[in-house]
Formats: sequence, C-alpha cells, structure tokens
Amino acid sequence: MSELSNGPKKSIGNMFLRSGIEKILADRDIKRKENLQLKKACESALEELKAAEEQDASPSSNGEHLPDAGGTAVEADRYFLPFELACNSKSPKIVITALDCLQKLIAYGHLTGRGADISNPERKLIDRIVEAICAPFLGQGTDETVLLQLIKAVLAVVLSTHCEVHGASLILAVRTCFNIYLTSKSPINQATAKGTLTQVINTVFGNMEKFGNIKDDETIVREVVEVLVSNTISNEVSDETSEAGGTHRQNGSTMGESEAPLDDQFTFMNAYQKDAFLVFRALCILAQKEEGGASNEMSLRSKLLALEMLLLVLQNSSSILQSSQPCIIVIKRTLCMALTRNAVSNNIQVFEKSLAIFVELLDKFKTHLKASIEVFFNSVILPMLDSNTCAFEQKWIVLNTIGKILANPQSVVDMFVNYDCDMTSPNLFKSIVEVVSKTTRTTINENAPPAQKEKERAMRLLGLSCLTDLLQCLVDWWQVCEVQKITSDIDDAEPSEQQHGETFEAFETLKQQKNLMEQGIQIFSEKPKKGLKFLQEHGFVGTDAVEVAEFMMKEERLNKTQVGDFLGDSDEFNNSVMHAYIDFLDFSSIDILAALRMFLEKFRLPGEAQKIDRLMLKFASRYLDCNPRQGIFASADAAYVLAFSIIMLTTDLHNKTVKNKMTKQGYINMNRGINEGGNIPVELLEAIFEDISKNEIKMRAGATALLRSRVTPGQGALATDKERRAMAALEMEALSETARALMESASDADAYFTPAQHQHHVKPMFKICWTPCLAAFSVGVQMSDDEEEWSLCLRGFRLGVRAACVLQATLERNAFIQALARFTLLTAKNSLGEMRVKNIEAIKLLLLIGDEDGEYLEENWVDVMKCMSSLELVQLIGTGLNSAMSHDTDSSRQYVMKATGGIDEKTLHSLQDALGETSSQSVVVAIDRIFNGSARLSAEAIVYFVRALCAVSREELSHPAAPRMFLLGKVVEVAFYNMNRIRLEWSRIWNVIGEHFNAAGCNSNEAVAYFSVDALRQLSIKFLEKGELPNFRFQKDFLRPFEVIMVRNGSAQTRDLVVRCCAHLVEAHSSRLKSGWQNLFSVWTIAAGDPSTEIGEASFLTAQKVIEKRFKEDFPAFLDSFQEALKCLQEFACNQNQPDMNMEAIRLIRLCADYVSENSDKIDEAARRDDHLHKGLTADQHVWLRGWFPIFFELSCIINRCKLDVRTRSLTVMFEIMKHHGSDFRPEWWKDLLEIVFRIFDPSKMDDHRSDKREWMSTTCNHAMLSVVEVFTQFYTQLSVYALPMIYRQFGIFIRQQNEQLARCTISCLESLISQNGERFTEPMWEQTIELIRELFETTLPKSLLTWEPPNSNGIGSEDRTNGSDTLSSEQIVFCVVQNELVEAVSRIVLGDHRESKRDLQIDGLFTQMSPQLLLSICDALAESHTLAKQFNNNNGQRVLIWKARLLGSTKPNLINQETRSLSAMLAILFRLLYDLRAQSISDKIAIRVLEVVSLALSGYGEAESDTRRTAYGPVICELLRECIALPTNLIPVLGPEFPLKLCDLVETAEDQTMRKLLAELFRRIINFQTKSPTTVQEALEESQKSHISENFT
Repeated sequence: MSELSNGPKKSIGNMFLRSGIEKILADRDIKRKENLQLKKACESALEELKAAEEQDASPSSNGEHLPDAGGTAVEADRYFLPFELACNSKSPKIVITALDCLQKLIAYGHLTGRGADISNPERKLIDRIVEAICAPFLGQGTDETVLLQLIKAVLAVVLSTHCEVHGASLILAVRTCFNIYLTSKSPINQATAKGTLTQVINTVFGNMEKFGNIKDDETIVREVVEVLVSNTISNEVSDETSEAGGTHRQNGSTMGESEAPLDDQFTFMNAYQKDAFLVFRALCILAQKEEGGASNEMSLRSKLLALEMLLLVLQNSSSILQSSQPCIIVIKRTLCMALTRNAVSNNIQVFEKSLAIFVELLDKFKTHLKASIEVFFNSVILPMLDSNTCAFEQKWIVLNTIGKILANPQSVVDMFVNYDCDMTSPNLFKSIVEVVSKTTRTTINENAPPAQKEKERAMRLLGLSCLTDLLQCLVDWWQVCEVQKITSDIDDAEPSEQQHGETFEAFETLKQQKNLMEQGIQIFSEKPKKGLKFLQEHGFVGTDAVEVAEFMMKEERLNKTQVGDFLGDSDEFNNSVMHAYIDFLDFSSIDILAALRMFLEKFRLPGEAQKIDRLMLKFASRYLDCNPRQGIFASADAAYVLAFSIIMLTTDLHNKTVKNKMTKQGYINMNRGINEGGNIPVELLEAIFEDISKNEIKMRAGATALLRSRVTPGQGALATDKERRAMAALEMEALSETARALMESASDADAYFTPAQHQHHVKPMFKICWTPCLAAFSVGVQMSDDEEEWSLCLRGFRLGVRAACVLQATLERNAFIQALARFTLLTAKNSLGEMRVKNIEAIKLLLLIGDEDGEYLEENWVDVMKCMSSLELVQLIGTGLNSAMSHDTDSSRQYVMKATGGIDEKTLHSLQDALGETSSQSVVVAIDRIFNGSARLSAEAIVYFVRALCAVSREELSHPAAPRMFLLGKVVEVAFYNMNRIRLEWSRIWNVIGEHFNAAGCNSNEAVAYFSVDALRQLSIKFLEKGELPNFRFQKDFLRPFEVIMVRNGSAQTRDLVVRCCAHLVEAHSSRLKSGWQNLFSVWTIAAGDPSTEIGEASFLTAQKVIEKRFKEDFPAFLDSFQEALKCLQEFACNQNQPDMNMEAIRLIRLCADYVSENSDKIDEAARRDDHLHKGLTADQHVWLRGWFPIFFELSCIINRCKLDVRTRSLTVMFEIMKHHGSDFRPEWWKDLLEIVFRIFDPSKMDDHRSDKREWMSTTCNHAMLSVVEVFTQFYTQLSVYALPMIYRQFGIFIRQQNEQLARCTISCLESLISQNGERFTEPMWEQTIELIRELFETTLPKSLLTWEPPNSNGIGSEDRTNGSDTLSSEQIVFCVVQNELVEAVSRIVLGDHRESKRDLQIDGLFTQMSPQLLLSICDALAESHTLAKQFNNNNGQRVLIWKARLLGSTKPNLINQETRSLSAMLAILFRLLYDLRAQSISDKIAIRVLEVVSLALSGYGEAESDTRRTAYGPVICELLRECIALPTNLIPVLGPEFPLKLCDLVETAEDQTMRKLLAELFRRIINFQTKSPTTVQEALEESQKSHISENFT
C-alpha cells in the first residue's frame, strides 16, 4: 500500500526536479565561468536522479525496502543545492527557472525543509530555502520578472502547509516583499508585492490566533529543563547564579531593549506567537523611521506601507494579540512613539493612517494604553483641532478621527470613566466635546473664495456629524446595557448588577470630587491663596507647608504662573512652602543647567525681581546640598550668580526683541570672577552657551501654549499665507516635541484602566455635552438653509431628545423639545409666513418624538400637543380653507381668521402655498399614530399624556371668538383607545379627562358644551359595557362630569341634554349600572331645583320609574345610591313650583321605607359582604345607617324646608313610619332617630322675623312634639332608658327659648309625657323628671324683674335702651308665663286635674309614684317661684318703674297668680305628706315646712292691702281651710299652738261667704278635739299614723 501510494507522488517530484534542473542546464548562461559550480551541481543531481530511478525500476528492489511517506520529500531536499546556486546566479533566466521550480516543489509538498541544514546543523533547511528564494533581490536594479517570480515563491513558501517558516526566515521573507514594493518600478510587481505582504501578514497573525496559547514541543521541553535545573541546584549556587544573572541583565540593559536577545525579554507559548511579535515589531520600527527629505520618496512609501500593514493587523487583531504582553510593550514603546511623530507629519496619507491606527488602538488596546492615549489626545488631537494655523486637511482628518471614536460607545464611555472621572487625569471627554462644538460655530465668510466656503461648510457639517454620533453613542450604550440588564435579570445575575452599581457610585463620587478639585484649581488660577483655602476646606490639600508643596509639585493642572508667584511671595507661609517645594527636587549627579531646567519646567518664574531672587537663592542652596563633592562652586553664591546668568542668557538668545545677541565669549567674560573671586570652568560655560542656544529653557507646556507664546496677538488672523505656513510648521514642531517627550514618559507608565460597564455612566456624560450640542443644532436649524446641514441638526435634536428621555434628564429634555418646538414656527402665528421645508421637517420630527419617545416625555407632552393643535389650524390654511374643516358655525375662512388673531385675508392667500405640506399624508398619519399609540404607554406615561392633552385642549376652548374642538375630539378618541386598561390605570386617566369634560361641558359656547355632553354619553355607554364588580366605584368616578355640568352650566339646553342622556342610560343600560346610580340621582337632585319645569318633570319621571320599578326588583343593588335617591326625592318634595310632585315624592319616600323593611335581611348580607369597607360596624348598624337613617333624615329636611301642607304630610309620614316599623328598631337607632326628630325644633333655624313662625309653632311644632310623646308612649319599653334623657334635655332647651308658644307647647307635652307614663317610671326616671322640673323652675325665674333699672339713669343712649327693653320684654315675659305653666303642670302631675273638688284623701295624680324626698324637692322649686313672685309683688316701686317704661303692658305688672298658685300647690302636697306613711323618717321636716307654708298663706291674706291681692289669696285660704278640715283631728296640733289664734284673726278679716263657712266647720273640729289632745306635735303625728294603720288594717 505504501509503495502504491508514494509511487505517483515520487514520480511527480522527480519530474519537477528533472525538468527544473534540465531547464537550468539548457540555459546558455550556464556555460559562463561564474556558473561552473552551478553546472556541476546540476549534472551531479541529474545523475543521482537517474540512478535512483533505475534502482526503483529494478525487480530486486520491489517489496524489499518500502519507502516511507516522507521519503519523497527528503529526496527533494537532497537536490536543493542546484536551485540554491541558481538563485544566486546573475542570470535572470536561470533565477526565474529556479524560483519557478522551487515554488512548484514547495506548493506540491515535495520540498518541505523540515530537516536540518547540512551546512549548518543548528538551523533547519527551510531557513536556507527562504534565504535562497530571497537572494535574487539585489535592490532597485533587480529584474522585474525575477521580482515577480520571487514574490510568488515567497508567497508559496510562507503560505504552504508543508513548510514552516519561522523567526528570522519569516522576517526575511516579509522584508523582501516590503523592499520589492519599495524598489520595483513595475506597478504589477508593486501591487503583487503589496498583496503578497498582506497575505503573509494575515497568515502570520491568523496562525497565532489559530494555535492560540497551545505550547509547542520546544516550549514544553524548555520549561521541563528549567524546572529540573531549578530543583537540582543548591540554594547557594542558585543565589550566586542569580547575582551573576542580575549583573548580566544590568549590563545588558545598557545596550537597549531592541538589541537585547529576544529570548531574554519575552516568553512565547509557541513559534506562531513569536512570529507575530517579530513581524509586528518590525512594522512598528519601520513606521517610526524618519520620512527624510522631499526627494526621499522611498522612505515615505516605506512608512506608508508599514502604517497600512499595521492598520491591517490591528483591524483584524484577535483577543490573543490584544492580550499579548510583548506586543503591548512594543505598542507602548515603539508604535505610540511612531504615531506621535507621524501624527504631525505634513504628508496627509501618513497623518491619516496614523490617526486610523490610533483609533484601532483606542478601541482594542485602551486598557493597556491609558497614559499614552491621554498624551495623544492632549498633545496631538485636541491642539490640532483647536489650532488656527493647522491645515484644513489635517483638521478634517482629526475631526473625522474623533467622529470614528465617538461612534464607538464602549470607547467613549471608557474615556469618560478613566479620564474625566480620574482625579489626576484631564477631562478628555469634556475637552473633545468643547473642541468639536467649536468647529460647528465657524461662520462662513461671504467674501471668501468658493473653495474656502466649501471647506468651512464641510468642517461644520463634520462637526455636527460628530456631535450626532456622540449622542447616538450615548443612546446606544444605554440601550445595549438595558438589554444586558434584562438578560442578566433572566439569568438571575443580581450580584453582578449590585457590583456594577457600587462601581458606578464610586465613579460618580470621584467625578464630584474631581469637579470640586477643578473648581479649586480654577480659583487658584485667579487668586492662589483663596484657591488653596478652597482646596484645603474640601480635603484635597493639607494645611502643612510640606503638604502644600507636595501638592504643587504633583498637580500639573495648577496655573504655572500663579505657582511661581505663590512660591516667590515674601509671606512666611509661602516661603516655607517654597523651601519645601525645592527640597523635593533631587539635583544629584547632574550639572547646574540640567538642574535649572528641572527646576523651571513645572512653574513660570514670576516677573518681580525680588521673587525671582528668593527662588534662585533657594535653588542654589539646594543644588549644592545635593552635590557636596562636585567641586565646581566655591559657595552657593557662585551657583546663584551662574543660575541667574543662565536665565539672562536664555532671554537674550531667544527673545526676538533683542537685536544684538550675546556671544559665547561675551557670556564667558560676564561670568568671570563669580566663584569667590575665581572663575567657573570655561568648558562648563561653553557647554551651557551651546546648549542654551540650541534649546532654550522653558516650562513643560503644550504645543498650543508654546506657539501662542511665540506669536504676537493678532498675528494669526492678519498673517499672510506664507506666515501662516511658517506658524503651522512651528506649531507642528512644538506638537511633535511635546508629544515625544510626554509619550516617552507614558511608555513606562502602568496606569489602571477600568472598562465601563454601568449604563448610568452616560448620565453625567450627557450633562456635559447636551448644552454644546443643543447650541450647535439650534444655530444650524435657525441660520442655515442648507438641507444637509439642517437635516443633520434635526437628527441631532432627535438623538438629544432620545438621550434625555432614556436618561430621565428632565431639564435637558425640556430644552431640546422646546427648542425644536420653536423651530416648527407653530407657536408664533406671525411667523407662519416664514415656514420652510426645514420647519415642516421639524414638525414631523416633533411628531415622531411623540410617537417613539412618548413613554418618557412627561411634561413635554404639552409642547407636542401644542404643535398638533397649531398644526391643525395651519392645515386649514394649507388645504385652501375647506369648509368641511370648520369647527364652528362660521365659514372656515372666518374661523381661521378668528383663531389666528393676527392674520388677515390677504395674508391667508400667501400662506397657502407655504403651508400645503403640513397637510401631507405623512403628517396626518403621524398625528393619528400618536393618539393611537397612547394605548401602548405605561401607566405613568399615559397620565402625563392626557394631562397635556387636556391642558392644550383647554387653551383651544378658551378662545373667546372661536373656540376649537380639535383636541377635545382627540380626548374622546384617547379615552376610547385606553378604556381597556386595568381599572387602576383607567381611574388615574379619567381623573384628568373627567375634570376636562367638567370644564368643557360648562363652556359658554353651546356647541362645545353639546359636544362634551354627547361625548360623555358615548363614552359612558362604552364604559358601562365593561360592567362593574361589587364594591367598586369606577362608574361613579366616570359619570361625575354629568353632575358638574348640571351644577355649573347656565344653559338650559345643555342641562336638558344631560337629563336626556341620563334617561337614555337608564332605559338602555340600567342592568349594567352599579355605582353610577349615585351620579344619576345626583343629577336628578340638581334638576329638581332647576328653574325649567320641563327639566324637573323629566328628571322626576325617570327617578320615579327607577324607584318604583328597579328598587322593587333589586333593592340591594341600590344600597350605595340609596341616600342619593332619598336626597333626590327630598329636593323634588321641596320644589315649590310642582305641588303634585311634592306629595308624590313624599309617597316615594314612604315606599322606600317599605323597601327597607322588606329587605332588611339582604341589607344584613350586604353588610357582612362589605365588612372590609366599613370595619367596626355591625350588620344592624348597616341596616340603620344605610336604610332607615337616610329616610328619616330626608323627611326631617322636608319638614324644616317646605311649606305647611308639605311639611305636615312629611311629619305625618315620618311618625307613621315610626309607629309602623318602630317595633323593629334597635335602642341605638332610637337615639339617632330622636336626634333627627329634634332637629325639627331647632330654634336657630327659625327666623324670629318670619311671618309664618307663629303658624309653624301652632301647627308643625305642636304636632311634632305630640307625636314624639305618642311614639314614646307606644314604644315605652324600647325608649324609656335611652330616649327619656334626650327628650327631657330637648324639652328643657325648648322651654328655655324666648318663645312663649313653644314653651307652652313643650310644657304641655312634658305634662302629657309624665302623666301618661309616670306610673311606669322607675326611681331613677323620677329623679331625672324632678331634676328637670327643678332645673326649669330655677332657670326660668324672671329675676331681672327685681333688678331692672331705666337706661337713662346710667347715661345709656336710646339705642341701648331699646335693646335692653326688648331683652326684658321678650325674655322675662316668657319666663313669667313659663313659671305659671310649670306651676299648673306640676300641680296637675302630682295631684291630678280635679283636686279642688275632692274632699277626701283620694289623689288622681302621681303623688304616690314619687318619693317624699322628690315631693319635697318639688315644694322647694315651688317655694322659690313663690318667693320671687311675692318679692316682685311687694316691690311697688319696681312695678311702677316697669309700668312707666311700658315694658309689660299698660297696667302695673304683678305676679299674683304665680305667687298664689305656687303656694296653693305647696299646701296640697305638704298636707298630703303629713299622713303619708312613706314620710315617717322626715316627718319633722315636713311639719316644719307645713307650718311655714300655713304661715305664708295666712300672712299673705291678712297682710293684703288691696282688694285684688285679697281676692287672689282667697282661694289659697279656702284651700288651706279645706286641707285643715280634711286633716285628721289628731294631726291638728301639727299646725302649731298659734294656729287657732291665727284663725281668729282670719274670722276678723274674712269677707267671702265660702271662707266663713269653712272657718266655722274648722272651729267645730278644733273644739271637739280639745277634749283629748296630744301634748306635743310628735305625739299627734304618731297618734295620727297609728289610727291610719288601724284603719288600713281593718
């Protein structure tokens, strides 16, 4: 099998070999002397081939020695010598033949070079093969055909899968292709060489990526050997070896890293990594070479090709290359240096490719190049873009480069995080934004050449494009992070999110601190001491002089001039800082010029000589301290003087104003004798002069600052082209110088780079860039008519709004949207004539924002709504004022003229052409899409949307001349679109829309009001179709606008429409109504008081139908609206214009009472079901509060409000309901009910001046109180405990009012109440009763009658007298009447109605129901009343005074009835207590009281001076005599021993016939009693009680 498989391959290889060698031999140049060795080698090779073929063909060889698979290749390697010699031949044909054969042998795998090179066993044959292939290249004179064939061979050997070209051979192949490209004059060869080089480089780096970190055999063997060696060598030997190795490395380092052996610097995982590194380093070195003069084109092409290949490598770089430490070091130390040199090249191609490479480095290697990137931006990119002298092409490329950077979100955010949020780094992001925005503010000079104008325009457009790319970058970053966050939420990656949040907070804190630091630095640049204090207050600097000096030494951002002034100041603290500052500098082992350069590079010397002197003195002292053994200076004074002379020399040689420059000898002469009388070495002075003349002493400053220091003010603007080119060259030189110096220091820096991860990083970034962006875009839209420019600006507006929206930046969003709204020209009607295409596009953009970013607009929806509102008006103009578009009864033309306010008819015609585009289909669709899309908004966003919609709609409706309803119609549409939202969201929406309908429905324009009400009707029907679950109130909220419109709208037609809408809802959708019934009843309640009879009747008929039909069918469904229904009926009952409606409404209330009674159980069930809504209430309380209470309350309102017939009917119905259903009432219900009833008697609601007051008192009041007594009597069991105190309290209030009729009526009712129920009273109830009576007697005593004096006596005016007179007459008269009525009532309650006709001891009253103590309390009250009356009657002067004042009538006033009746009542009560068995314990007290009362009665009659008084006292004496006659004889001694004598006096004065008869009868009893009488009163009482006991016993 092996023979069969290798046979064809071997024959093909032999064929290639034979053919190639034969061609070489056949060439005529083979005969030349220099080719003799070649000829012999070819002939020898052919002989060997022939012998090998014959051997293979012999039969004996078959099957004995089978060749291995690699045998053919080995044989081909054996015959390489002829081809090697041929490649070194000077004959092009021979070389071409050899190269062609080698290419084919390599391509087909016959020549691999895997074996060792016979001539040099330390390397492989492939290395020799590559050298042979590349050998024909001899420079520019090489034959072009040879070069082409050489390129093919190189490509074949490098790309072959059978050969492995590594290390120096690979570099040789690459260098050869590189040089062929440079030297060949054939375009074909150049293109082929470049293409081959590209393929080779791609293959090299592709292999590195393919094999990755896989270790090859050589690496593995080396690592194993190193481990074995390290484990076997002793520690001591290891230490010695380490020391020796360290010395070797130290000595070798001086050779330069590029010259050191490669293996000593880096370690590679495999040969492919090493190859990639070598190629990469070679390209970097080529890119770093100088371009040479203008004639050296080859060096320029070399650099361009190297840069192009580097760009190719970086663009296709993989993660392996990006993490390769050797490559990163090369980038830092070689490539970055090359870029700083090439980035200031005058060659545009070099410049452009260098910046393109920088973009790739920034994108893929930024984590390793933090310091280098900072240098490149600060020293190259930003200064060039900010330069006024830099060529346009270069600025264009720089700006384009920035645009590429800004288009990469990760790079931009990383830049902000690592520089703007780093305390020690410059604000790169902020600087980029400022510089780019500056390019957009360039104005085109109209007088400039067209080419110049086009350049300025292009630059401005590119700047705008960069700003839009920046905003797009921020938006993209946010969205990508948002997607990642969603993905992480799905993957449950909470710890990562928390870590990102902490990182973001840390950066945010750093940024805030940095802002404070920069603020302090800015203050320092103006006032150093104030700035230093600010920095110390915020903890950035310590208060110690050393700490301040260290801060000034390290902080590069401090103003160098201010630092110099601060250090040179004479203040003690400043001087301490200056000393500490210079002490930080180490001048060891350097000459004084280098030390002075080091000293002056960080600050600028102050202008004041004394300050310079102090600084130089300390410098000289420090220099000698650092170099004590130098031996040049005898003292610090010498160093001080020399340092001063160096500064003077610098000024002399490099100041353009100094014409006569100092010579070297002059400088030497100037410094003679300064070294303590001696001289400074001449060699040192000459070296100083030479150095200063070539390189002046200057601060480490940016190139721009250096250029400005060399250009006088105004020179740049007024310079000629030649001068500008010179200044540009000078600036490029300064840039290059500064960049190289900084990049060298940055190459060794190892700053930590933090990749940005948190999406909120873009928030502070947007805070920085939004203002410049907005300014640039605003100017572009406003000032430019260039479509490309304003289109770019509008895109910027779109991205700015988008960024502000997603970042929730309210201020920024407002600014962008309001600016864009201004550019629509819709907000200023006078600007409509200036409408252009850009304004139309601005309108479309604003609509697009509303459609796409509506979720974030919040308050800015108002701007969008105003735009759409104005746009609708503009569309009327643009469409030719079609009458169908009109919104009011006027023509469309008149409507527009009214609505715009400032446009006349002539202007309308001119605007039609300009505004026609506003009615395009795209605009119309955009508007519709916004409103249709409202259903997609979130719960929060839709509220903002409808608020703005309603706010702008209100503005439309507020136009007095022509209110517009465009947005009002959209409100209806939005309500329809969003009605399917969850109820919680819908409620928030309707709170806004409902308020708007409230206002719109009350608009003075009837068309608007009609539209609003009809829209409400349609929405209500749609909403009711959704239904409502129990315990929800969505319908109530939805239908509330109907109520508001009924209340506020003054148009009868509109209110009638509302009533008809409600009737329609009842007719068509009553089964779906739940909480909405409350609104309907409220509407009918309002309609009940409407002046229009038709509205009232229509409303009542609908309400009547609902109550009679729907209540009967499903009363529990109306529980929530039951109170509103009753209130509605109350209003109808009080409508004075509809008598029939009044009584019918009361009937319906009575019907509702039946519904409540019939559905009590269902109300209980509903109460239990709704217990979570009314916690703490029992089911019984629900029945009362939701059923009975509203009925009685509304009836009481009717009683208080309506005329006699209605209130009488209402009162009757109220008490009928009580009497009919009172047995079901709970005790606590009765308490609330009585409160309602007593509201009827509220005197504060009765105006004293009302004409119908007397009627009300005599009818309603009396009726009501009698009904209360009747109800109390009927339901005594339920009411006795709870109701009696309330009734008494209310009766007491009524009696004490200044109303005689009310008082009489109340006392009468009180008497009836006690009389009818007294027998069932308990002792506590009697105590309450007697307490009330005593309180009434006491509070109604007319005491003022005894003390009243005429007003004139105190000098009071007539007005006061009138008031006092009225008070006395109205109050005291009523009190007098009350006292009489109370005496009579008490007498009847206690003793009965007909006690005077009774002669026995039987009592009809409630005497026996009361305890003796309570009866004595009654007597006490009667005694007080009697005493006051007697005092007044006896005070004749006071009576005359009142009589003369005519306050109590025309006759002299008296209280004789009160005096006598109260005395008579006391006599009756006390005499009965004498023989009351219950009063035994207080018999003495009773006896005493009897004696007092008898004495009062007899003295009153006996002392009477007038016939009237004697006549009044006559019945009292007769009552006394009757009581004495009825008194048992054994109790006569109780009357006292003086009683008979007083009777004798009475005989003398008695005039009345009845009185004399009674006296005679009494005397006979007394005479009969004299035969046997007790000796004492006590004995008499005891005897009397014994006789009563025996009588009762028998």
